[in-house]
Amino acid sequence: MKASRLATMALGIGAALLIVVGAQATAAYASNGPGGFGPGFGHKGSHERGGPGSDRGAAVVSLESSPYGQVLVVGGAGAGYVPADPTTNPPTPASYNYPAGSSLYFASIDPPVYRYGPYNAGCTTTVVTTAMGPLSCTGSETDLSADWPAFTTNAPPVAGPGVNPWLLGAVYRADLGAFQVTYAGRPLYLFDPGPDSFFGANYLETVAPLPPWHTAWYLMSPDGQAAPGPANLETEAPQAGTTYTSTALAAEMLPNAVPGGAAITVYSFSGDRPWHSRCVWACAMDFIPVLTSGPPTVASGVNASDVGVIVRPDGSHQVTYNGQPLYIYSQEQPLVGAMGPITTGSAGNGNGIDAFGGTFSVVSP
Repeated sequence: MKASRLATMALGIGAALLIVVGAQATAAYASNGPGGFGPGFGHKGSHERGGPGSDRGAAVVSLESSPYGQVLVVGGAGAGYVPADPTTNPPTPASYNYPAGSSLYFASIDPPVYRYGPYNAGCTTTVVTTAMGPLSCTGSETDLSADWPAFTTNAPPVAGPGVNPWLLGAVYRADLGAFQVTYAGRPLYLFDPGPDSFFGANYLETVAPLPPWHTAWYLMSPDGQAAPGPANLETEAPQAGTTYTSTALAAEMLPNAVPGGAAITVYSFSGDRPWHSRCVWACAMDFIPVLTSGPPTVASGVNASDVGVIVRPDGSHQVTYNGQPLYIYSQEQPLVGAMGPITTGSAGNGNGIDAFGGTFSVVSP
């Protein structure tokens, strides 16, 4: 069950050894603006807006207050409808794997959805063998092997109060055989069931022993931007397995999975100009911008006066240090010691990578 997987990861993130083979899914995009969705809907759905007689099949997106600000959540009755089973004793009532209020997330590995043409998802349905059994990055809301089930719909999704209907849409995923709900062009996913749970916020899954999806996961605000909360910069010391030999700058990720969060190496990019990022599109999927909503905070050893924020071309807010935009490597190698995963730093294996017209380097605090 998903709950047990979450508990396992909370106790020992990175305990599972995973192997992944990337796959791409094609899709046709549909907008929820004037003119509607057009043809294509009619798949058997797993959503319900209310009781008998309601518009079954239309996913509902609502808002919820969180420590990260107002964020998108599942509305209506829920997602992942499980029919009643009268054959059990006592009979099992109908339920939802993801009740109303369950948080919605997007993945940095997914490119934005375009209105026309094929869509290649970064988070795919490819099933891999893991210590916990078969696992895929995504699947349907009732697929127990899906790490981050897709939030699907079989009718134009419905915007709840405070949700911008002009940002709401869907993309057809051939691998899912269903339309996945999008917001501001980002496919939406589920992780932790139930309201007031934000366990997946600022989750990072790079390479084994973490699930190797090469992505960060973020909550989404109603304006269509990531809702990571204030970024926190800290330092990490060199240790066995690191590429750096002196103290390096790091950002806190996995705040709900690791007590105090995990320190992850950050990088600057020589292709950037001061206070301006040139790492966009594919570059920003490989080296993920360190995002913030609100002024960043700093730990001991980081000079607060050197920390700044810029607005990226997509409107998101990226943290800078001495004017250098900061990034996290999507294939950052976690450190594992004799006692298990190490959360006080990562390997820094993105250091020295030449790509996208420049070189990525660890940053000295």
